[in-house]
Amino acid sequence: MKKFKLFIIPILFLILIDQTLKIMISKEFMTYEFDILSGILRFNPVINIRLSYIGNFFEPLSNPFLTILLNVFALGILISGYLLYKVKRENTSFPVKIIMIFGLAGCLCSLIDKLFWGGSLDFLQIPNFFIFDLKDCYITMAGIPFVILGISHSQEISVKEYLRFCWNKFKL
Repeated sequence: MKKFKLFIIPILFLILIDQTLKIMISKEFMTYEFDILSGILRFNPVINIRLSYIGNFFEPLSNPFLTILLNVFALGILISGYLLYKVKRENTSFPVKIIMIFGLAGCLCSLIDKLFWGGSLDFLQIPNFFIFDLKDCYITMAGIPFVILGISHSQEISVKEYLRFCWNKFKL
């Protein structure tokens, strides 16, 4: 738990922002639609009961049990990956902090959406493309540095080493 203390307040703050906005939108602004940045970004609230973006196109990924299971799996990967990182490095780099804060906040917001909203209240729209919410921004903010770090440090760790670490750490 000590290794995760520095993340708790920022994660809770991001979850609070996401969920507070959704509560406000659901109570007062569900019928509104307007441009935020003309032709680029719109406010257009919609409840996505398909439970994931891919669930709109691939039926199994709109199954509540499966999407909740995937959320828990993603949380497990983030946490176990960070634990392995801390075994290899004493100090946490800024990009890793970003990955952890935004990744965990995004996963937890997604889990909250599925468990309490029955879907996701998406409200930001890129016209003629897709609708998303802050949680999706959080996941993107974690995903970009994750991919960059993964590519730039691919020689330092292998999938085999990660799986061996998880096996030993969690006695799978």
